[in-house]
Amino acid sequence: MADDGMLLNFELGGGPLKPQVKFTGGRWRDRKRAEKSARLGSRPGIEGRGPDDEQRSAKRQKIGGHGPGRRAEGDLEHTGSDFPQKKTAEHGNPSGQKKHTGPGSGSRQVVSRLFSFNPEQKTTFEDEAEWEEPEPTNAPLLTVANFGSLTISSRLVDALTKMNLERPTAIQQKVIPHMLSSSSDAFVQAETGSGKTLSYLLPILHRVLLLSGRGEQQIHRDSGIFAIMVAPTRELAKQTHTVLEQLIRPFPWLVSTAITGGESKKAEKARLRKGVNFLVATPGRLADHIDNTKALNLGTVRWLILDEGDRLMDLGFEDDLKKAIDALKQVELSGATSSGASLGPLPDRRVTVLCSATMKMNVQKLGEMSLADAVFLAAEKGDGTAAEKKDEKAVHKAPAQLHQSHVIVPAKLRLVTLMSYLRSVFSRRGHTMKAIVFMSCADTVDFHYELLKVPDHAEAPQPASKDAENTSRTVAKAAYITSLASPEVVLHRMHGSLSQPVRTATLRSFSACQSPSLLITTDVSSRGLDIPSVDLVVEYDPAFSFADHIHRIGRTARAGRSGDAVIFLLPGTEEGYIELLKASGSPSQLSYDSVLQKGLMAKLEFPVETTAAPQDGQTYHDKAETLQLHLEQRLLNDTKRLELARNGFKSHIRAYATHTREERVHFDITQLHLGHVAKAFGLRDPPGGIGAGIERKAQKGNSDPGKRATKGMKRGGDYDDDDNNNDNDAKHGQAKPAKDVLMRKSRMLMSGASEFNIG
Repeated sequence: MADDGMLLNFELGGGPLKPQVKFTGGRWRDRKRAEKSARLGSRPGIEGRGPDDEQRSAKRQKIGGHGPGRRAEGDLEHTGSDFPQKKTAEHGNPSGQKKHTGPGSGSRQVVSRLFSFNPEQKTTFEDEAEWEEPEPTNAPLLTVANFGSLTISSRLVDALTKMNLERPTAIQQKVIPHMLSSSSDAFVQAETGSGKTLSYLLPILHRVLLLSGRGEQQIHRDSGIFAIMVAPTRELAKQTHTVLEQLIRPFPWLVSTAITGGESKKAEKARLRKGVNFLVATPGRLADHIDNTKALNLGTVRWLILDEGDRLMDLGFEDDLKKAIDALKQVELSGATSSGASLGPLPDRRVTVLCSATMKMNVQKLGEMSLADAVFLAAEKGDGTAAEKKDEKAVHKAPAQLHQSHVIVPAKLRLVTLMSYLRSVFSRRGHTMKAIVFMSCADTVDFHYELLKVPDHAEAPQPASKDAENTSRTVAKAAYITSLASPEVVLHRMHGSLSQPVRTATLRSFSACQSPSLLITTDVSSRGLDIPSVDLVVEYDPAFSFADHIHRIGRTARAGRSGDAVIFLLPGTEEGYIELLKASGSPSQLSYDSVLQKGLMAKLEFPVETTAAPQDGQTYHDKAETLQLHLEQRLLNDTKRLELARNGFKSHIRAYATHTREERVHFDITQLHLGHVAKAFGLRDPPGGIGAGIERKAQKGNSDPGKRATKGMKRGGDYDDDDNNNDNDAKHGQAKPAKDVLMRKSRMLMSGASEFNIG
């Protein structure tokens, strides 16, 4: 062959050959993107970049949920078939943290770094003395012999004895004598769990019983309605009706009923047509019957009770209440029943009693609308007129015997810390029988219920009652939080988007449960509900207002019993909320490290098998990371729960923007790290499209302002008083200020921006 003069240089140099990285699995586009990133990383000078430069070297893929692309620091390396995998060893760790391999995962499995890149706690707490339980402030008075000393009917005293109630509380001692002897309006203010319901029911029943106590014409169900009690939620209305039924059981000629949203209007009309003496109602349904039920005769009504007045106004029921109040004012007062029986022992005018824990501006507005020369009655303050108390600053007090704690937890650690805390409280036999966990919205409740319960293929508990069908999807055995002391914990969920029969049956199941039980719920359960033996309240998501916080923790430590309450807060601006907590008591600090150490002390057992499994000899940090890794792997293999996690995350972020204006300084949505918050939902990436729902709901609300003003925007449908259950996540009038921030963050998520630039 002729020499063409071409010389080839095959010299490779003295440096080692760099192995070619080959990617397999996943989609073609993902593999190409990974190969390109690998080529860019092999160029000269790339080694000199810092961690921040390396994080900015690639753009985030525009995605609506989980997917490949840039991930928040501390996230797991994906190993499933949906993502490309390297066949060579890892080339380094930008974070500088040592990568731990998970058990049974080979060299490709990297454990989630929960304890790095977390914001530091800003507040320094002094060493506190051990908390000692003081004298209860809402307990029955020891200085009073019994209810008989208040000059109420002896048969009512006997009924109270059967209910294990012997002595009145401080607020009952003030309200009952006033309502027995006076016909003036009253504003009743008392701390939660102090017995306000009995304080107005007992004098009403006593004066009605005087009508039939002289052997004259007997009072029957068709004698007319003597009292109307209005409650803000269906659960509180039904609870008030239950207490009323217990009190009138010895008097079969007296009849009561409850009319609430979610029930059959036809059945309610039939009961009203037959006749009732005491009516418990929610505002919307009462206004509906005033307009459409001719059998509803208001001429004999002597008492109108507005219970939880602050919540009635917060939920947008002002128009419904005004309609009921105006209807009563327009009807002429009857002096006798239809059968001719005199109503002389009853008040000579209509008496309105407004019960509220606060003197907020909206409550004052309701008082001006409904009260006339009202007397102010409180357990600790002196009597006076409501006008004299108008300018006093509202003070929110929790019962003194309620032990409050706060735990500052980084966002990434919230889920494993919650599980650890619940494991620890149920690990002491007989110490905690019932616990309630409050969350911000219905989607969040649904996700945590499905995650914590025993999977569907396992045997579920069968409630031994006729409500078994209604509770089949709201009551289940719990996983993850059981222990040797409590091998079976019954899990319940409740929020306003559930149908009314399901809500009623679930609440009844939780109240009657004899095993250790946990209720995961929204604020639908925060007001007035008296559930026996609730030992612990956990505020996993802080309340939207401080008044709601007081009512949440008031589900425990009732009627003189002791109780515990703990609130989860994020490092940073949320630490300022602790100063508000000090106004209602003396909260103690709880370290999340101690919670994890105590809760993860015992052996972990997972209901679903994944490649992440606990091993003997692990530290509690390793156990926490193994638990987080297991939860994330479980969601990747479970489409249903993965979708619940995404929806829960989105609703949680939207609800975060609806805190009251005064407290929003502590809950700044711009300070949230969405990547870290996503890990609290078992997600490896924050889903996109967070602000889209807000924009649609805002446009929908603006298109019909009249309807929005009437109904208000109710979180998760918790307080919807109609048959339809709305599932809005924001309060009326408070979604708009945070809309721009949410939309900006959403656009950043969906436009390829890294989550490092969002927090």
